[in-house]
Amino acid sequence: MSNQLLVRDVPEQIRTWIEQERSNRHMTQKDFVLSVLHRAHENSSIQTQLPFEPQHIEPSLVGRVPFSFIDLFSGIGGFRIPLEAIGGSCVFSSEIDKYSQKTYKSWFGEMPHGDITEINAADIPDHDVLAAGFPC
Repeated sequence: MSNQLLVRDVPEQIRTWIEQERSNRHMTQKDFVLSVLHRAHENSSIQTQLPFEPQHIEPSLVGRVPFSFIDLFSGIGGFRIPLEAIGGSCVFSSEIDKYSQKTYKSWFGEMPHGDITEINAADIPDHDVLAAGFPC
């Protein structure tokens, strides 16, 4: 039995996710998989569960219409969770609060960009949906 895990040995749904995420991050497949494994290893003693149960989404909707979105004023990712659950792929996020940024990075593996007023509009990728959680 081999001690190596090959991507071809991974279920199709996971291979598709790896391809989408590595493409969004402009990484090679190898670098992306290693970064995920590295993060999992670093956080193995930290439980990163959501403080609530996500709402059930009908399976017929999941993945039906793939789309990209940006997550502005993202907080800790309250809009991102359901958008990804129905087939969305987050291509950009922005949050000014450093504690929210830290939580967002812990949950999603990427640090949101900072203050939206300091980001050049040309640096924001093309997207299908703009999600914005304006301050409470």
